[in-house]
Amino acid sequence: MLYLKPFILSFLAVCALVPLIYWAAIKFFKWPKRPRDVHLGNIPRWGGVALILVFWLAVFLDKNLVIDKPLWGVLVASAIILIFGIWDDLKELSPKIQLVIQILLALIIIGAGVSVDYLRNPFGGVIRLDQFGFLFIIAWIVLIMNVVNWLDGLDGLAGGVSLIGFVTIFLLSISLIVNQPPIGILSIILVGALLGFLIFNFPRKKGSIIFLGTSGSMFLGFMLGSLSIYSGSKVATAGLVLGVAVLDALWVIWQRIKNGVPIWKSDQRHLHHRLLQLSLSQRQIVGFYLIISAGFGTVALISGTQGKLLAFLGLCAIMALLICLISILRHRKS
Repeated sequence: MLYLKPFILSFLAVCALVPLIYWAAIKFFKWPKRPRDVHLGNIPRWGGVALILVFWLAVFLDKNLVIDKPLWGVLVASAIILIFGIWDDLKELSPKIQLVIQILLALIIIGAGVSVDYLRNPFGGVIRLDQFGFLFIIAWIVLIMNVVNWLDGLDGLAGGVSLIGFVTIFLLSISLIVNQPPIGILSIILVGALLGFLIFNFPRKKGSIIFLGTSGSMFLGFMLGSLSIYSGSKVATAGLVLGVAVLDALWVIWQRIKNGVPIWKSDQRHLHHRLLQLSLSQRQIVGFYLIISAGFGTVALISGTQGKLLAFLGLCAIMALLICLISILRHRKS
């Protein structure tokens, strides 16, 4: 019951809240299609509002959670995400403002007492971070928030991959090695909320009812980044689950730099966009991402540091083959 109650509560609460938010968003606001969007129709981008509100509800109602300083940091940061996300989805704010907000969120976590003193060395021992630990936290959280944000280009993609990430962190948290019930509760709250949300967001013939929006993608990225640090600094586990998206993000950044395009400029260079251009359906692309994420998440759970390194190298090889294959197929198609 420790984990079942918050799971059921968050699932049912999202299922009840999303239709209300959808009604309000459609009735009072316009949602024009942006150049990078692939959907049709007037679809609101406030799915993240439901996720954040339900997360707060589940946290405050759970008697097994002690709201200590680090958790207060998460709650304050999520409130900032909610306000900024609603604002950004309505006004399309500058990417520079978004970067400043992301750094601020990381600083809030650091100010709440979270630290990373070392990382495990796959060749033995540890890598001491010492006074540079705060820089690692900032870089990690900003990276994961942007990775999830860039994943939010197809129905159910960012939510589905994030769901696998939170399931992995949950299983890690309740394992005998880590044994962190509070992290397990927070993770299972997000698992239930995302399962409820994906009912309205997963690819279907008529398209999604609602999107994550800036608040949703930033919140999921922030929680994945934060909980992976809280869970015994298991950043490698989260990194493997998000491995395809992380490598794709680095590839796109390099492509933009090479072509003299600002790295924050939105376009359709990402892997899921290129697969869509090869006439794959959204369901096929999302299914591919989920299989890869689940597979490498499983490897991360059952392997040690060296095993994770080998898995990451294997993932790099898969991405290299994919990029070459896509280039060949696009050349033949043109």
